[in-house]
Amino acid sequence: MTGDSMNKVNRIRILFIFTVLLGIGCYQAFGLENTEDTQIPLPKKTVISDSETEDTQKLLTVNQNMSYEFVIIEEEDYLTVYYADRETIYEYTDIQYSGLPDMVRQKIRKGYWIKNEAELFGFLENYSS
Repeated sequence: MTGDSMNKVNRIRILFIFTVLLGIGCYQAFGLENTEDTQIPLPKKTVISDSETEDTQKLLTVNQNMSYEFVIIEEEDYLTVYYADRETIYEYTDIQYSGLPDMVRQKIRKGYWIKNEAELFGFLENYSS
């Protein structure tokens, strides 16, 4: 390549770099302009009466029973599967509570809710011997 064509290539490279830097500068200047002094409104505090709290708890219980079909509970170091009403037994298992990983035991301690039979069978298959 001759010296004249090298100068032309270098000018194109410099022009390209200058254009990229100018574009980045414009993006930062105009893109961040609207976010500097924007204030996010805080949520308003509301006072809930005792009767509303009781109604909410009843609603949560109904929703919980509608969303899940089963709950797994530990009884005498073994897992027992109940229907969502927590009174009707679906199945006794031979899975020992003490043999489960800590994270799973914490979930079961509170009552591990299962959405459907497929999820239940997957859980039981994973932890049965």
